[in-house]
Amino acid sequence: MITMPEINWGMFNSILLVCMYMSSEIDKVCSNVPDRGARENLQETKRNILIFGGNGFMGSATVEKLLRNNYNVVIVNRGNWYWDSATTVKPFVKQLKCDRMQSLQRCSDLQNFVWEEESIKFDAIIDFSAYQGFQITDAFDMLGSRIKRYIYISSDSVYEVCNKTHSELTREEDAVRPHDLDVQQKLNSQESYGHGKLEAEEELQRQCAKTGVLYITLRLPDVVGPRDNTRRWWLYQLWIQLRGYLERPISVPDNLWDRPLSFVYADDVADVVLKCIESDDKIYNQAYNLAFVEKPTLSEFIHQLLQEFGVHDIEIKRDFSPDALHLYPSVKLGPIDASKVRRVLDWQPTSWKQAFSKTVKFYEDVFKTPLPEFSQAQKDVIRILQVHFTSSPFRVLEGLKDKYGFQLEIRDEL
Repeated sequence: MITMPEINWGMFNSILLVCMYMSSEIDKVCSNVPDRGARENLQETKRNILIFGGNGFMGSATVEKLLRNNYNVVIVNRGNWYWDSATTVKPFVKQLKCDRMQSLQRCSDLQNFVWEEESIKFDAIIDFSAYQGFQITDAFDMLGSRIKRYIYISSDSVYEVCNKTHSELTREEDAVRPHDLDVQQKLNSQESYGHGKLEAEEELQRQCAKTGVLYITLRLPDVVGPRDNTRRWWLYQLWIQLRGYLERPISVPDNLWDRPLSFVYADDVADVVLKCIESDDKIYNQAYNLAFVEKPTLSEFIHQLLQEFGVHDIEIKRDFSPDALHLYPSVKLGPIDASKVRRVLDWQPTSWKQAFSKTVKFYEDVFKTPLPEFSQAQKDVIRILQVHFTSSPFRVLEGLKDKYGFQLEIRDEL
């Protein structure tokens, strides 16, 4: 009988959450500052967009949509290319390499671009990568007079540090910090990510009030869809598909069993961003929650995966342990109310059923019909399964071979 080593699931959950928020900050490839011909092209085009990020999960979906709609796109990030974005995004944008954890004054690529493009203005800044207030300040210090509109991608984590006074779905107006500074400090220390994102929202409002720039804040719950760098949805699929090769039983924490969850589809984020850019000024200077209309529980989500794969002989374990493993949700307050964005922007999200089917198919195909661009993602998810779901790493490889016909090259390091 195989004995599974003791695993600190609480630590694993924390690591996954950190990865979720930092997954757009990891690689090392960069482009040079645009050449003269590229600069002239930028100046000739009226619709210019600058994106902080733009190479990750939501960012690449947004860039692709903007490109299809004839926007000129400049992206500012650390230079990484995930999944197949090196072919779908990189050749069609101007990329400037910057580390936003440091001051933009130290970013020579962006500084040179600003100096050389004296007349360029941006119809919108789309900010996927500001996690603290100083990063918003930096952006305005560097680009202030060139910004027409600023769209900030925030998170429902901001509500974790606020004073919600009702038990209904969380609304945009609930993002108010407690008046008691001691309570504020306690909440901020418990949820540093939410504190940082709300701090960035607050700084954005200050900068826009000072400069007259229009802003929109989009607050997102857990984002799902193809090409997710956190691997969370994919891990749930593989947990089911390789269940005979993994020792960890499929489970849901007791406190999440019946709790409705909010999710948003990555392509829907891109749709709303484009809609914001092309809308008139009256929708600006506001925050909007984004989410599916449907709010499945975690147990319903897993049951839906079981049905999708034709698995009927498994009972999901109800886990009562305090550090029970769960990959969703990333917040404690519960689902959000996204009716405002549907009403104001006259927008309807993709149905959960449609997004579910597309997402499942994508991750199944990653191992069934593997592409060279997906090799790093394959190795990443294999490593997580080997380290955290079994005490016999080679059983994961056996399962992938038996289930998908997938064989890892011997030269690949695990």
